[in-house]
Amino acid sequence: MLEAWVSLVFTALMLLGSPGPACLALAAVGATSGVKKGIPFLLGILSGLSIVITLTAFGLAALFEHYPYAKLICESIGALYILYLAYKMASAPALSNDNDIDAPVFKEGFILNLLNPKIYASFLAVFAQFLFLIKP
Repeated sequence: MLEAWVSLVFTALMLLGSPGPACLALAAVGATSGVKKGIPFLLGILSGLSIVITLTAFGLAALFEHYPYAKLICESIGALYILYLAYKMASAPALSNDNDIDAPVFKEGFILNLLNPKIYASFLAVFAQFLFLIKP
């Protein structure tokens, strides 16, 4: 049983450390706006992540299995939002010396992680694999 818990923790840490849209967006915000201005964005990302973990832990997989179109809709909205963010980053003006760039706020980080398909896929896989750990 201890082996399973260690494996779960290690898997979760590897998933959280792998680069995805949120990690890359946060790195871009830190590079363009500085760490201090990126903190609200980070807090939004972490809040969105906690919601996703909660949803997946309480059976989002079952919901998507019964309503496959709901999964398709969520994936499509997430992909469109990530493409929108990529466009915003690609079309952003060049850095200037005055560092007067508007950093993304809490809401944008929250939405980014809430609509991030990688997060759902990762945690659905993790929770499905380690489901026996939470059974009584």
